[in-house]
Amino acid sequence: MATKGAGQLTAASPKPIDTAATIMRESNRMTSRLVSVCVALAAFPAFAQSQRCEELNHLTLPGISIRSATPVAAGAFGPGNVAPRQVPSFCRVIATVLPEVGFEVWLPAQWNRKYIGVGNGGLAGNIVYTAMFDPVNRGYAVSSTDTGHLGANTNDGTWAIGHMDRIINYGQRGVHEMALASKAIIKAFYTAPPAHSYFQGCSYGGKQALTEVQRYPNDFDGVIAGDPANWLTRHYSSGHIWMAQAVEGDGWLPPNKVQLLADVVNAACDVLDGVKDGVLNDPRRCHFDPALLQCKNGDSPGCLTGAQVAAVRKIWAGPRDAEGQQLYPGLEPGGEAGPGGWVQWVTGTSPGFGGHTGLGLPFMKYIVYENPQWDYRTLRYDPPAPGLESDVEYIDDKVGRIFNAIDPDLRPFRANGGKLLQYHGWSDPDIPPINSINYYESVVRRVGRRSTYSLRDTKEFYRLFMVPGMQHCTGGPGATRFDALSALEQWVEQGKPPEQIVAGRVTNGLVDRTRPLCAYPQEAKYKGSGSIDDAANFACALPKE
Repeated sequence: MATKGAGQLTAASPKPIDTAATIMRESNRMTSRLVSVCVALAAFPAFAQSQRCEELNHLTLPGISIRSATPVAAGAFGPGNVAPRQVPSFCRVIATVLPEVGFEVWLPAQWNRKYIGVGNGGLAGNIVYTAMFDPVNRGYAVSSTDTGHLGANTNDGTWAIGHMDRIINYGQRGVHEMALASKAIIKAFYTAPPAHSYFQGCSYGGKQALTEVQRYPNDFDGVIAGDPANWLTRHYSSGHIWMAQAVEGDGWLPPNKVQLLADVVNAACDVLDGVKDGVLNDPRRCHFDPALLQCKNGDSPGCLTGAQVAAVRKIWAGPRDAEGQQLYPGLEPGGEAGPGGWVQWVTGTSPGFGGHTGLGLPFMKYIVYENPQWDYRTLRYDPPAPGLESDVEYIDDKVGRIFNAIDPDLRPFRANGGKLLQYHGWSDPDIPPINSINYYESVVRRVGRRSTYSLRDTKEFYRLFMVPGMQHCTGGPGATRFDALSALEQWVEQGKPPEQIVAGRVTNGLVDRTRPLCAYPQEAKYKGSGSIDDAANFACALPKE
């Protein structure tokens, strides 16, 4: 192929590596190890539950190192720097899938015979303790992994340079190895395997969820994928970096102008769904033109400059190539305001310090270009010359096979009886909500047995729930608190697919609004009477054309 991204590579920039061959070698190594684990388990006498937790320190499994196994008493528990929370008594196992995929398994004394893995966020590099508390309180054996590197924070990707094994573990394999190792430890401790295995994650964890469904369809019976960054290369190149370039220089919006934009958008589009409630039910109906806010006589706090108007348009539209093809969706109107809005993810509180500096920039510097001096301003969306690839194509080609989870063929997961529940906030200012809809519709087209019944066939095992007014994984003005895990349990264990999930809005610690979340393409419609804060007064229905 032609030299990839030639217009943007420096003399020190690496050439694309043969990721396919590397993945194949690593997969063969992993398969050999797992066969050894299965053989060992067949011969290993299972622990009785009555035996002390410490005995797991002597458990020997090929390729797995038990670093510690200690009992935790019921009461307040806060590992590391995490604020203590109430937990039942459980056995805390800290272990490593050799050589360096660290993970923890929490084994409650009162086990519900189920296992759940929880996902990471951002660049991973840590055990997500906050996601483990609720499952262990429900009686789950729960595990989390650092995906093979430690100490990553939002600005650190230095662990990746020169470590393709870490990149592969982070990109696609860490959760799979955690799941297999966790199940082996669970079987040893309880003398029985879990009756059901689940996984849940949001953001990068949502991407991990879809990776599991696509690459390892036998790992979990049920999977929850929230706001997934499953097209990760495009999310960073055509999402974070695109928005960073949009608000560069004069295009930057200070926080007061972000709020101004949000207020005017809400005033113009809130009532389009028939209910004035501060939430856009489906922002695709909102066609507000930011040029209506353009200053007439110089810059002032109550208007947007021409450069700022152009930036908003770019962020909402998303990038296209020279032929007009959409490279990645833009954000939807309505997610600008609030502590989890544009100020956090797009603009920052001062120029040059938006959300892109936290994740997109280190991903590009350390994982893609392997150059700490790489400048996001140099990324271009069109080829530098005929016959050459664009930077976006270069990034896809170099690491897309490791990171992206966009394969629509979920038939192996369906054949294994798996159930997939996906959700996405309509006001997400980080990962475009249309990305989830695009992926869902690609699956509908791929798995349907007959074109007329493609959606019906897909809904048998995969359902998408769009959440009006929810920002990135949580927060926002809508009803954003809901129990996806219970809905998934009923689907997997009782054969009851979720037609709707009731969500609540919490204000000052109290639920002051409930709404149904509906299986896409349906949405919640007001019945015409009763409180708009009561889910009972809404019904799920297809939108009007």
